[in-house]
Amino acid sequence: TIWEDKDFVPSDVDLTRNPDDTPDERRHKNINRHAYLLFQCSKYLKRLNRTWTTYHDIDEYLTISEDFFSPNNTRFKTREEFIVSTSPIPNRTAFVSQPGFVLRVLQTYLNDQSNLSSVHDDLSKRCIHVPRAKYGAVESPREMTQKDVPFYINADRLDTLRYRYRTTKRKLDRDGLAKGIIDLSRISVRDMGIGGLVHRPLPDICPKNSTYWSYGHVPLGIKHYLGSYDSFYF
Repeated sequence: TIWEDKDFVPSDVDLTRNPDDTPDERRHKNINRHAYLLFQCSKYLKRLNRTWTTYHDIDEYLTISEDFFSPNNTRFKTREEFIVSTSPIPNRTAFVSQPGFVLRVLQTYLNDQSNLSSVHDDLSKRCIHVPRAKYGAVESPREMTQKDVPFYINADRLDTLRYRYRTTKRKLDRDGLAKGIIDLSRISVRDMGIGGLVHRPLPDICPKNSTYWSYGHVPLGIKHYLGSYDSFYF
């Protein structure tokens, strides 16, 4: 579905961009456009009986933490194991290659309340904040980008393979505000209040404090790629 401003902006609100707008006016219009879009989009998906809905950008990829599995890969880690673990799990790649793996993660913790509380209480909320990891525009060496990649795939066309350098130290620095995932089946339109930004799509539902989580704080994560100069300014 492709929407224009008239599809989600109230008729009595004018967010038209004008050449003589000041920087503050442009920013204000952009923020309000986002708020109206997220609110109306959430209502639309609610009418379609959608459940978990993510609000991240096209240059971001929803995944799970590298230290998410138990050492023998037979179960998901408890909160304590998740925090102290530092070694990568070999079978993680096989798991995340399966369709619907993010939903499987959410369902696993929601169906096991004892395990849920040991990972993080906020995973039981209607809105979950997913921390981000940012990757910069410095390209990885060719031997790294093409390693273990089938010959028929050009790694140079995939940002996730082309850019492998983090912009911040792992588990030590914040990578910007987290993004929200909301279970629309557990809220009503009345609960939605008014739309916000992608970090808190529905402010009345999404807690403010968890927007500052660092990547690795909970099992789910988002990887954000700056990409090349050309793609950034496309």
